[in-house]
Amino acid sequence: MPEVADRMHHPEFLTGVIAPMFTPVDRSGQLSLPGIHGMVDYLARTGAVNTIFARSGMGQMYSFTATEAVILAETTLAAANGRVNVIAGASGIRTDKIARGGPACVPERYLEQAVRLTQKMEHLGIQAAVHVMPEAYTPREGETTEDAYYRYFRSVHDATNIPLVIYQPGSIRAENRMTTALLSRLLELPRIAGMKVSTSSDDVFVPLADSTRGSSFSLIAGDETYYLKALQQGACGVIGEGCNMWPWILRGLAERFRAGDLEGARRAEADVAAALRVGAGHDHTVLWKQVMMTRGGAFEPFDRNGAAPADPDRVSRAAVDIQRLVAPWLSAD
Repeated sequence: MPEVADRMHHPEFLTGVIAPMFTPVDRSGQLSLPGIHGMVDYLARTGAVNTIFARSGMGQMYSFTATEAVILAETTLAAANGRVNVIAGASGIRTDKIARGGPACVPERYLEQAVRLTQKMEHLGIQAAVHVMPEAYTPREGETTEDAYYRYFRSVHDATNIPLVIYQPGSIRAENRMTTALLSRLLELPRIAGMKVSTSSDDVFVPLADSTRGSSFSLIAGDETYYLKALQQGACGVIGEGCNMWPWILRGLAERFRAGDLEGARRAEADVAAALRVGAGHDHTVLWKQVMMTRGGAFEPFDRNGAAPADPDRVSRAAVDIQRLVAPWLSAD
């Protein structure tokens, strides 16, 4: 089995449980500044969340305007007030997605926005800027996809002085995924700090792990059901919906693994899978907000996708089921 990643060898804010924060909005879908403070306070109080990831996939990153991206990052950082680390999405604005079928995203405009947003994150004091694999940044004539993506990341890197984290969603098309050849080129850039890989496939994760093992590059599991396997391949952290809802289980999984207790780590892995099943049949971001509210979360049960809040009985059952699963893992607090 490959050696476990040395946690001291990676930036502390890219290790452990990294919560892709559910974005607090009001009934009309507008950012709720009090809700952001409430969400950050909730996550900080868990004692198990190491870092908050603002403007994440779970936070509906494609729905943001540039102004909203800055407001969310600034408010999250102020609310954290040093209690937890903060990283933030700084990709350009996907006009084709934010308008749900709107005008096509202009590649050079997308890059310009990414540079400006990353510079703003640096100015605010965000610890790392996260960039989705730039599917919207299409190759120029005579250029390969790999060359285009390298140019994108190199341009952002050279225009800023903040660590950059790459984010590969699970839904990305195969032709737009990170390759080991591209990753090898990016590893030469000193501020390319890590990558979230959302997959449960060894075929996708393992080659990237092999390419970065032994380096300071922080490989992060983006599928919590794969977290144990990712740790075995040298990953140093996890980003998934459960980092908001059951961070204690994920923390326990990593602690058991690092202690050599694979049986305990596998119990945690089974509890993660069971917790995910609790949300079946309802929009997770809304249901989980409602469950978090039963634990004292000070925000509203709305999201930008228009999903209606679950009925009180459904929320109560989910809260009981999740509490039953997390209870054995709270003792580390």
